[in-house]
Amino acid sequence: MSPLDGYTAMPSRQRGAIGLMAALTMGLALLCTLTVIDSGRLYLEKRSLQRVADIAALEAAGRRGKCSGTAATAPDFANQSATRNGFTPNTDGRTLVTRCGTLTVDVAGPRVFVADSTQALAIQVVAAHPVPRSIAAGIGALFEKTPSPPNVTISATAVAASAAPLAALT
Repeated sequence: MSPLDGYTAMPSRQRGAIGLMAALTMGLALLCTLTVIDSGRLYLEKRSLQRVADIAALEAAGRRGKCSGTAATAPDFANQSATRNGFTPNTDGRTLVTRCGTLTVDVAGPRVFVADSTQALAIQVVAAHPVPRSIAAGIGALFEKTPSPPNVTISATAVAASAAPLAALT
C-alpha cells in the first residue's frame, strides 16, 4: 500500500462527500419532478383539446352539416359545440377549423380524410390553442441565441363521418 493511499482514506478527508451526493440527488429529483409535472400538464391540455375536437366533429356530422353554398352549417355546428364545451374559438389565440370531404378506405391502410367542400360525407375539425411552454424548455431557451416564443401551440384533429340512417319512419 502506498503512503498516499493512507492519506486519502483518512476520515478527515472524507467529510462532505455525503453532502455533495445528497445535493446532486436532490437536484436530480427536482429536475425529474419538473419534467413529470410539465409533461402531465401538456398531456391533460392535449386530451382536453382532443375531446373538444371529437365532440365538435361528431355533432357537425351527426347534424348533417354542409360546407358549401349559402347554408354552410358544419362550421356553425362545430363552433356551437366547442363553445358549449368550454372552448371559445377566436379568443386567446384559439382556432377551430372545419372542413368537409370524404373518407377513402384503403384495403391495407387506415381511412384517410380527403377535403372536398362539395361533399359532406365526412367532417374534419382541427382545434388549436397556445399554451405556456414547459419549464424545462423555458430554461433551455435561456441559453439560446435567438429567443423562443413563450407559448407553444397544440392542436387536435378529429374526423367524423355521417352515415345513412339505418331506419326511418314514413
